[in-house]
Amino acid sequence: MCPSQIRFSQNETLSPAVSEDFSDIIFRYQSDPESLLTELSQYSPQIVDTQYSVLHAPLSAQLATVEQIGYPAVPKLFAPLDTVSLEEAGILAVQNQPFLNLKGSGVIVGFLDSGIDFTHPAFRNPDGTTRILRIWDQTVQTGPAPEGLLYGTEYTQEMINQALFSPDPASVIPHRDTDGHGTAMAGIACGSADPPSDFIGAAPLSGILAVKLKSAKQYLRDYFVVPEDAVVYQETDLMLGVRYMIDVSRRLRMPLVICITTGSNQGGHTGTTPLEEVLAAGQFNTGVYAVTGTGNEVGQGHHYQGSVSRTEDYVDAEIIIEEETSGFTLEFWADAPELYSIGFTSPLGETIQPVQPRSGASHEFRFLLENSSVFLTYSVVEMLSGSELALMRFVNPTPGVWRIRITGVSIAGGMFHMWLPISGLVDPKIRFFTPNTNVTLVNPSSAEPVITAGTYDAYSSSMYGSSGRGYTRNGIIKPDFVSPGVRLTAPAPGGVYTTSTGSCAASALTAGAVALLAKSGLLLDPPRYFTPREIKSLIQRGAVRSEENRYPNREWGYGIMDIYGIFESFLRS
Repeated sequence: MCPSQIRFSQNETLSPAVSEDFSDIIFRYQSDPESLLTELSQYSPQIVDTQYSVLHAPLSAQLATVEQIGYPAVPKLFAPLDTVSLEEAGILAVQNQPFLNLKGSGVIVGFLDSGIDFTHPAFRNPDGTTRILRIWDQTVQTGPAPEGLLYGTEYTQEMINQALFSPDPASVIPHRDTDGHGTAMAGIACGSADPPSDFIGAAPLSGILAVKLKSAKQYLRDYFVVPEDAVVYQETDLMLGVRYMIDVSRRLRMPLVICITTGSNQGGHTGTTPLEEVLAAGQFNTGVYAVTGTGNEVGQGHHYQGSVSRTEDYVDAEIIIEEETSGFTLEFWADAPELYSIGFTSPLGETIQPVQPRSGASHEFRFLLENSSVFLTYSVVEMLSGSELALMRFVNPTPGVWRIRITGVSIAGGMFHMWLPISGLVDPKIRFFTPNTNVTLVNPSSAEPVITAGTYDAYSSSMYGSSGRGYTRNGIIKPDFVSPGVRLTAPAPGGVYTTSTGSCAASALTAGAVALLAKSGLLLDPPRYFTPREIKSLIQRGAVRSEENRYPNREWGYGIMDIYGIFESFLRS
C-alpha cells in the first residue's frame, strides 16, 4: 500500500505523523529526491516540495534533538500572534466602487490556524451553502487524509454542504474550532456580508481553505521547555499545510493567498528557516501569495542586540527571571566571519567560563549550589543561514539575574543577536534586562518574498505599540507596510461576532486585500496572475505616507496599506 492510500481510524495504529512515539524530522534533499525517498521509506516520508520532506523516526532511534540531527532538521515551535479598519485600508472603496467592484471571487484564501466554524453565517452564501472549499483537520484521524499525506481528515465542499443541511452538522463533520482564532482570522480576511450584524470581510466572495493545525508533539514541547498550557504548533505541520493548499489551488486552477497567523522567534531572522524557504519556493508557482504579520514582540523583552569591539574582552547580557520556572531556551546568532564563545553566571554567582565554539559540540553544565542546568550546543556554520548559532536550554533556572558572557574569538563587525521564545512559549516574567526593540520580527515574516504587514491602529491613527519592528538581521526591509489590526470585528464560534487585535488581525486583513488585487489581475484583458513582488509593489505604491516620517523605516515599512490608493496612483500617473 502506497503512503497516499494509508488511512487511519480511531481503532487502528496511529500514523507516525501524529504518534507521540515518533519524532518528526525536516529532511532537506542534497541529492536525487526520488532515490533518497525510496531509501528512506522506513521513515514514512511526506513530500513537502522539491527541497523538503518530513520524515518520522521512532523516538528510540534517538533522531529527535538538535544534538542528534542538527538544528535545521528539528521542527521549530510556533504560537498564535495575538492574543472603522476596512474603510481605513481602502477596502470598502474597492468593494463598492462600481467600476472596480472587487470582492475576491475566483481567488482562494487559505488559513493555517485552529480551524473554522463552518456553520457560521460569515462563511456561507445567500442560499445557505458553504464558501469553504476544503478543510484539512490534522487533529481528526478517522480519514480520509488528503492525497499524499499520512494523517488528519479532509472535508470537501460537498461534505460541508451535506453537513450544513442536516439536522446535526456535527454528526456529519466532527470538526471544531474550540479556540476561535482560526474562525476570527478567516472572517476578517473573507467573511460574507452580514448586514444585520454590520459585518463584511475584506474579500467576501473568495473561496476559503482551512487547515486545523494539530498541537506540537510532547517531545518537542519538553525539549524546548514550553509552558504546559501553551498553544503551540510545530513547523512540519505548517510546511505540509502549505503543500496541501498549493495542491488544492492547482487542482482548482485558482490563485491562492496563504495567510500565516502564527509566528516564532526561533531561527536566524534572515528568511532561511525551512518554513520560510517552503513559502518562498511556493511563490514560484503562478498565483501563490504568502502573507504574514510582524508579530507582537515589541515591549516583551525577548530580543537582545550587542557588539564586542576588538578592544573589549567580552560583553555580559543579563536575563531576569522573576519567579520559579521549568525553564526556557535562548538562541544566539552572529554572521560569519564572526565567532564567539559563551559562558554563564548564575544568580548565586556560580560561573561557567566561556566555552570554545566547535561545530556540533554540546555541553551540559550543572550548578553545584542550585538545582539548575544549562545545555549549550554550537553550530559554527548553521546549514541554512551560514551563521554561527548557539542554542541554550535552561532547565529549572534559579530566579534572579543570569549573565550570559559573550567573548569574541574572531571579530569583524562585532555584532550579535539573541532571542528568547515568542510570547506564549516562554514565561512572561523572563526577559532581557536591556532588550532591543528593533529586529523583533517573528518568523516567517523575515523571508523577502513573503508579504509582511506591521500592525496599525486606525482608531488612534498610530502604530500599534507591540507591532514587531524591522529590519531583518541581514538588513532586508521589513515590514513591507502596515495594516489596520486593532479592534477588528471578527466572527466567533457559535454564530456571533467579537473583536480581534494584533498582528494576526493585521495579516488577515492584508490577506483579504491581496485577494482583491489578485482578482483585479483576473479581470485584465487578457487575464493574468500578478507575481508576489508585483502585489507587494502595488500595495507599497498605494500606501499612505506621512510627511513627518522617512520611508522605508523599521516601524512603518513603506507606509499604511490603502488598496483604493493603488488605483488612484494609476490615475495620478
